[in-house]
Amino acid sequence: GSPEYPSLLSKTEEAPRFLYIRGNKSLLLDDRTVALVGSREASPEGIHNTERVASMLGRNGITIVSGLAKGIDVTAHRVALENGYKTIAVIGTNLNQYYPMENKEIQKKIEKDGLVISQFSPALKTERWFFPLRNGVMSGLSSATVIMEAGETSGSLKQAGFALKQGRLVLFPRSVLSNVSITWPHRLMKRGAIVVNTPK
Repeated sequence: GSPEYPSLLSKTEEAPRFLYIRGNKSLLLDDRTVALVGSREASPEGIHNTERVASMLGRNGITIVSGLAKGIDVTAHRVALENGYKTIAVIGTNLNQYYPMENKEIQKKIEKDGLVISQFSPALKTERWFFPLRNGVMSGLSSATVIMEAGETSGSLKQAGFALKQGRLVLFPRSVLSNVSITWPHRLMKRGAIVVNTPK
C-alpha cells in the first residue's frame, strides 16, 4: 500500500507484505532492473561473462539486481560498486545477518552505495526455505532475469520459474548450451526463455 513499494514487485503473487531495507530508498522506484544470477561455484568463464553483462547494464543506467551469494551474484554486485552503477541486493536472511560471512564487507558497501532488501523481519531466525522465497522477490523486482550459468539444482532455476510465471523475461548465454551435463536450458527454452549471443 505504500507509494514507495516497488511497482514491478507489487504486480506479482510473490510480493511480501513488508520489505525491510537499508540504503538508497529511491532504487525501490526503479523499473529498469535486471537480475543477474547463477552458480555459487562459478567457472572462470561464468565470472568473465557476468562482468561483461553487468558492465553493459550499468553503463546503460540499468539497475543490477542479485542475491549476494558467492560466485555469480557477488561478481555482479562487485562490478556495480567498482564502477558506481546502481545495484540492489535481495538477501535470504534478515538485514542484521551476513551470509555468507565472506560477503559482509560488500553487503555493508551496498548498504552505503546501493540498496539491500530483505522480506524477513529482524526477529526471525534464518531458515533454509528463506532463500528460494527471496528468489521470487528478486525476480519480481526485475524486468528480466539472466541466468549466467547454473547446475541442475541451482536456486537460479527457481528464480527462472518465478520470472516466467510473473511474465518477465528469462535469458541465458548461448555458451550454457554447450554444457552437456545439464538439461535445464532446453526445458526453459520450451517455456519461453531466450538464448542470447552477446551482452549487448
